[in-house]
Amino acid sequence: MADKLTKKELEQPDEFHTMGWRALQYLSEHRDRFYLGGAIILLLIIAVGGWYFYRVNYEEKAQNLYSAAYATYAVSDQSPETMRGLYLKAIGMYNKLLETHPSSHAAKLCYYTLGNLYFKVDNIEKSIESYDIFLKRFKNDDMLIALTYQGLGYCYEDEKDYDNALRNFQASTDRLKGTQIEYMNYVSIARVYEKMGNNGKSLEYYRSAAGKTNNPVMEMLITNRIASLTSKSS
Repeated sequence: MADKLTKKELEQPDEFHTMGWRALQYLSEHRDRFYLGGAIILLLIIAVGGWYFYRVNYEEKAQNLYSAAYATYAVSDQSPETMRGLYLKAIGMYNKLLETHPSSHAAKLCYYTLGNLYFKVDNIEKSIESYDIFLKRFKNDDMLIALTYQGLGYCYEDEKDYDNALRNFQASTDRLKGTQIEYMNYVSIARVYEKMGNNGKSLEYYRSAAGKTNNPVMEMLITNRIASLTSKSS
């Protein structure tokens, strides 16, 4: 049987009500602080939400600009002179995107694309500069990084800087073993060694490239180079 409450216990104030009363009294005495704190929290929520929607809109506009630039030269059956004009127009549009939306994801991709386009219009210095900036700013896609090193290899080969060409073709190969890029880089490395007069290394890389492509024309060219270099070495 439960113990009965004593008269003294009954006369004591209820603990729950006492705590509630003290809490209300504290809120009343410090209500200005609570209003300020609530206002600050509300402003933070508005600011975070506003920043999120701003970034979404910012990225969307940047992507639209990127797509519009790409559409200017994504055509076929055009003369080399016409294509050069379209490439130059696209280069201007991509550079405008870099000015207006420099922190966007599309802006990072612009540097890779500009590297390709500058190479097509024979501006090797700007091509190398664009590729280098892309490598500094973009770290998340092995395929694009490998293609960028490959592009740098072509640039340095065009400049007859064969040591740098070899270094970049190899850097591209190291990132994507077992892909089409690997055999393309082997062919490029073999070609550069041949230009350097090192037929032994050239033959080594042509042999590495052999059998790694489904393109019969390219396979025939590789086979012919192997035969030619082998006869020279005999």
